[in-house]
Amino acid sequence: MEIRVRPADPDDIQHITELIAKNARQGGLLQRSETNIRSSLRNFLVAEEDQSSSSPSPGPQAQDSSAFSESQSTQPDQHAADQKPVILGCGSLVPMNTALVELRSLAVNEEVRGGGIGRQIVAALVEEARKRHFSLIFALTRSVRFFERCGFTVTTKEHFPEKVWHDCVSCPMLANCDEVAVIIQLDQAANRMPGEPVPAIQLAGTEREKQIPVQVVQAMRHTQGARSVTIAREPVSKVVLAYSGGLDTACAVPWLRETYGCEVVCFLADVGQGGDLEAVCQRAIESGASKCVVEDLREEFAIEYLFPLIQSGAIYEHKYLLGASIVRPLIARHQVALAEKEGADAVAHAATGKGNDQVRFELSYMALNPSLRVIAPWREWDIRGRDDAIAYAHAHHVPIIQTLERIYSGDHSLWHRSREGGDLEDPWREPDSTLYRMTVAPEDAPDNPEYIEVEFVCGIPKRVNGREMSGAELIETLNTYGARHGIGRTDLVENRLVGMKSHGVYEAPGGTILRVAHQGIEELTLDRETLHFKQVVALRYADLLYNGQWFTPLRDALQAFITVTQRDVTGKSRIKLYKGSATLVGRQATYSLYREDLATFMREDVYNQKDADGFIRLYGLPMHVKALVDQARESSMPLPDLKKGGPRD
Repeated sequence: MEIRVRPADPDDIQHITELIAKNARQGGLLQRSETNIRSSLRNFLVAEEDQSSSSPSPGPQAQDSSAFSESQSTQPDQHAADQKPVILGCGSLVPMNTALVELRSLAVNEEVRGGGIGRQIVAALVEEARKRHFSLIFALTRSVRFFERCGFTVTTKEHFPEKVWHDCVSCPMLANCDEVAVIIQLDQAANRMPGEPVPAIQLAGTEREKQIPVQVVQAMRHTQGARSVTIAREPVSKVVLAYSGGLDTACAVPWLRETYGCEVVCFLADVGQGGDLEAVCQRAIESGASKCVVEDLREEFAIEYLFPLIQSGAIYEHKYLLGASIVRPLIARHQVALAEKEGADAVAHAATGKGNDQVRFELSYMALNPSLRVIAPWREWDIRGRDDAIAYAHAHHVPIIQTLERIYSGDHSLWHRSREGGDLEDPWREPDSTLYRMTVAPEDAPDNPEYIEVEFVCGIPKRVNGREMSGAELIETLNTYGARHGIGRTDLVENRLVGMKSHGVYEAPGGTILRVAHQGIEELTLDRETLHFKQVVALRYADLLYNGQWFTPLRDALQAFITVTQRDVTGKSRIKLYKGSATLVGRQATYSLYREDLATFMREDVYNQKDADGFIRLYGLPMHVKALVDQARESSMPLPDLKKGGPRD
């Protein structure tokens, strides 16, 4: 039987899945799902019976042109097209960084085991790793003798922290693991005969027992400038990462450099989150970024995003003031502009594959510059959760402040502060009081109420207590007022766009006050039909923002309607702040539709109450006719003549 090794194609997925599953049941491999195999298919080689040739079976050194090469485009003969050969074996390469790659998922059909198929697959994978400029290839195996015959030598797993932190820490077989690490140095492999042992790696002292081998470190430094590209990923030269300094973005910097071999530029938007942004930038540089660009977007955030949000009256699921939703399009807009300025060919974010922010970022990228490539590490890397991310950061010497004890995810801006994860994943459990950082607990707020006045011009807040302020200053001032009275706390189980529910706590003291104050002016200035229809629009507007559709024609159209409704929303609201509540206690408007002489219950001469008689007759006419029909049906009597008049009260 003659064997050929070739790159896998989609038709092979089911065969590869079954082959790995059978080996996994026998304890030779860890199980891999069909979805996982499909997503990394270009990393796989398969061995099959070569039905187009009768020549002797090729040896390991004759596989140059078969693996991941131009032969992938060779047209099969007619017989092969009619009957696809059976997959007899498979194997894959999993890059750990630009210099180190793992040989994984090596499986051979037990009916043909021992015929040299496994060695042919290994030889082809080694050759492909060499062509991709990797310096070292390793595998974890129980079949040590087999790999030694293929030119590998035994080492220790601790030499590969990438593998240990990525996979081993979460492996269900870790406690009873008896696998041995084997390696082959690719820069020496070309001059070595199969079976010839590889010289053991010499470490520079016992302190390096749990670090990457010296040779790999040197190779990584050498190849960083070469921008090597790993298997199954298109080349990337430079990427601009939306950077916050949090755990996810901290891990994304070294991961992008190692995985894509590209330059990483971090973009840090100052949207009022506070803190030492220079220190955050320094951490980005220490993590491997070539630069970190900071832009102060607080005023733009307030004027162009938050004030239109207030005018709209939008709120998501009765509680959420859309804090994270409203800031993502702003960040994306400036991130794309920086990418264009830097000549980058990609943008990246560190939003998880479970959350809403991935959609908000990527829809904004599409709308602003569809030619930019988008990289979402959480959908590619092997990190499965916050604990894995912390382990990855420690292994890569990334400076972080998160711990396993405080493993919450959060967002902070001029508009709000949020917390998710950790203990909050149990919605029955009362949130820890320390999760609220902006506001005091309502029970600890002052015992005396405080009154403030907020003035609006065309629906835009302009003054607090008579003092005119810029947009950002006004929101910060209201945050201060609201925070000391415990205002703006929300505990919400929300419906994410991706289909799941999540539990989080939010703080938006200034936004809560503005929402109440703005509604007070609209109550005076909007007619009934406009106000009621605007409430419908607010629901749709909230969905658009929550779902990341800021840069859409529909949002623009709804914004135009909202702007028209705000032409007369000019006036002043008085708000009472007390023990967690912001209560509207007074409002006045320049163009108020409220008429005291019409609304009064005291004696008046403006409104003729007898006019209500005819109004009610006409307004209730459809109900009156329907009732007459129902009565006639029940009594089998003819309908009364409406011209003669019906029953009256």
